[in-house]
Amino acid sequence: MNTNLSSDMNKGNEDSTQTRLLEAGLRIFGLNGYEGVRTRTLAHEAGVNQSAIPYYFGGKKGLYLAVARRLTEAVQDDFLKQALIETEEIEKRSKEEAAEALKKVMTQFSKTMIGNHEANARSVFIAREQLQPTEAYDILYEQFFQPLHQMIAVLVSKLMDLDAKDPKTILIAHAIIGQSVAFSVAKETYFRRQGIQDLDEAHVALIAKELGEMSIRTCSGYSH
Repeated sequence: MNTNLSSDMNKGNEDSTQTRLLEAGLRIFGLNGYEGVRTRTLAHEAGVNQSAIPYYFGGKKGLYLAVARRLTEAVQDDFLKQALIETEEIEKRSKEEAAEALKKVMTQFSKTMIGNHEANARSVFIAREQLQPTEAYDILYEQFFQPLHQMIAVLVSKLMDLDAKDPKTILIAHAIIGQSVAFSVAKETYFRRQGIQDLDEAHVALIAKELGEMSIRTCSGYSH
């Protein structure tokens, strides 16, 4: 067999094994937490040999942290990197531009959090880390929540004539972000109230659009 072809096939198998473990880890760690998961269960769910976990990740903890890193990379690729670029120097723009930027960011963030089954798994993992932070939360915070939160705070400060670091600004930014998080982690209540069992693409788009518009109304309706 051609040496380069063999090397490519081996690399493909390695990538597939790691990807399956990361995907299984996102689901199972989210549902059961770090302490509630055994490496045997992870390997079985991923359909790989148990020895692959220490081989590729150094052990269960390494896999758990890798899941957190992969989650933040996915969010950054989905919308965060571009959103950060598009909102640079927003302080120099008009309030109308800031409002449109806020609506767009929150619409995209909402789709990322509630859009599909992978988004569901992300939400569960994030919710568990919010309630019971581990070392993985440092990764989620530094690479995802902190830049998102700071960006929203800057947009809010522009719309409300507040300082971006004012405690009130941070509170309002957190409340705006929380509207999307609520839909991602409290879906069952929404499903029962609406008499549905799942969200199709059109329903996700409707929710995201409304949450984007609500973010602007939150700022305009908030009393100083």
